[in-house]
Amino acid sequence: MKNILIFRTDRLGDYIIHSRPIYELKKKITDCKIIIVCSVLNSKILKNSDYIDEIIIYDKNFSISKKIIIFFKLFKLKYYVIFALDNKKFTLFCNIFLISKYKFGFAYKYQKKFLNYLLIYLKPNKIYRKLFFDKISYFSSRKYLNKTESLCQKYLDLFNYFGLKLTTNDNYVFNTDLNTQKNFDELRLKFKINEYVLIHFDEKWLDFINNKDELLNNIKILQRKIKKKIILTGYQNKFDYFNFLKNSVSYFDLISKKKNINENTDILLLDNMDIKIFERFIKNSFMNISCHSGFVVQVCGANNGKIIDIIHERDQDWYKCWVPSMITYKVALKSTIKNGPNDINNIFSNIYEILTN
Repeated sequence: MKNILIFRTDRLGDYIIHSRPIYELKKKITDCKIIIVCSVLNSKILKNSDYIDEIIIYDKNFSISKKIIIFFKLFKLKYYVIFALDNKKFTLFCNIFLISKYKFGFAYKYQKKFLNYLLIYLKPNKIYRKLFFDKISYFSSRKYLNKTESLCQKYLDLFNYFGLKLTTNDNYVFNTDLNTQKNFDELRLKFKINEYVLIHFDEKWLDFINNKDELLNNIKILQRKIKKKIILTGYQNKFDYFNFLKNSVSYFDLISKKKNINENTDILLLDNMDIKIFERFIKNSFMNISCHSGFVVQVCGANNGKIIDIIHERDQDWYKCWVPSMITYKVALKSTIKNGPNDINNIFSNIYEILTN
């Protein structure tokens, strides 16, 4: 049995990017066991993935004793290949001591000003890379980035070593069970949801929401213009603007089951969706809109989805590094380099133009 160990202890969207190569690796190496060291968030996706054999949950806030237990659990096995993909301290530490035929990893390029000098360095450093990696992909950090780099291609450069022949046009993998599909269908029937636009809200909307009434008014105008239902979503969103939306439109919380359903459900706020249900709504929408929610963007990569990304112009090259090449991707700017912040009315006008072109 060939043990394959993959470290991915960070955000949801980051795991989805390399779901396809992991899935294909499992098919290619038939006598292998795929073990993922992942975050609590990523475990919610992975536990239903039939191509993953074992999940080990790690969190940087775990006690020292718990981290030691995880380390020795990993240390008991010998591995065919280790993929150190998240560049975290625990990952790099484990990679030193674990025994594996191959060790693949990432090196990130950084720059820092010191006095009048601009210092360029890589993490992990040259000595570490030389001693503990057999193959490396290099990726520029946000401040070092001069042009868009495809993060997906960087991952494929590592996994394709095993003859997978994958390209960035291959869809990501997001497994859906029958129960999830049933629950999704029941929600659509209950609220008479047919064709709809999904808008996901999180902390990144705070950049340009100065007036809650103005936000609500723009959503209402957009709904009337496009003549489609608008689904508003959030997860544990406690911000004032989101609470205001909850009190202003038809609302249903999928965890607490609290609801306030008006006669008009053309605008419907579905709060605190389970990740798997949320994926179904993203997949089946006419268009998804978010301020670069990594999860929303990467789920679109599993089903050729469509998204309008509300971002600052200065961040455009960086965010495009993470965008799946097989999706329909459009941008509405929060701000421009030349003119500064964009008015929320102009942002929604831009969204309308994209939706109707």
